[in-house]
Amino acid sequence: LAALGYIEVDVYVKPRVAIYSSGPEIAPQGTSLKPGQIYDINSFTLASVIGMNGGESVKRGIMEDNLDSIKRSLDDASTFDLGVFSGGSSVGVKDLFGEAIEERGEIFFHGVKTKPGKPTLFGEVKGVPVFGMPGYPTSCLNNSYVYLLPALRKMARLEPKHWVRVDVPMGESFESKGDREQFITVELREGKAYRVFKQSGDITSMTNADGFIILPVGYTKVAEGDTIQVTLLHV
Repeated sequence: LAALGYIEVDVYVKPRVAIYSSGPEIAPQGTSLKPGQIYDINSFTLASVIGMNGGESVKRGIMEDNLDSIKRSLDDASTFDLGVFSGGSSVGVKDLFGEAIEERGEIFFHGVKTKPGKPTLFGEVKGVPVFGMPGYPTSCLNNSYVYLLPALRKMARLEPKHWVRVDVPMGESFESKGDREQFITVELREGKAYRVFKQSGDITSMTNADGFIILPVGYTKVAEGDTIQVTLLHV
């Protein structure tokens, strides 16, 4: 720019994204766990996704599991460019998060036909977009790639992410119910793909994964040797 004689240039400010965790089972790092508790994982994985895709993350702590606390957090999120909440969005009796958003703003969708990550929510509060992610760490991270990442990159005025995909044979056979689109994490060994997904709460499903495969609705069986397309996570 100096060689071209420019003194000033127009730039875009990174979207500021507020991150909130929720649930009495979540404890901050540096404290002792009580029976039934786990440490907060989602705020760290979400911050990583946000930072790598044009945003500036701000961790706002762990919400109490009651309506007043959620409303205060939503009001706080409305002072940012985007709010991301993990936990509290499950469709059911204790859906306080959805209730609070309906009082403060609008829900555009609540529940997606994917596995993992069914209870994902998207809405807005005072004109600010808000995501409600599942509380399970694997589900939260998976759906941050699927829903949060493209929205954030658009807000940051970045090009859509270019995912690298490779076709490889499956190294094992498995079956699926086929009732939802399914994202399955896999690792690549000796030119073949093997599942590493364990359960929605096990973050090692993602840390050991080289990529993921997508099974469409109605797809109930994959046989060993079938050619499948793997979307690579670390390229």
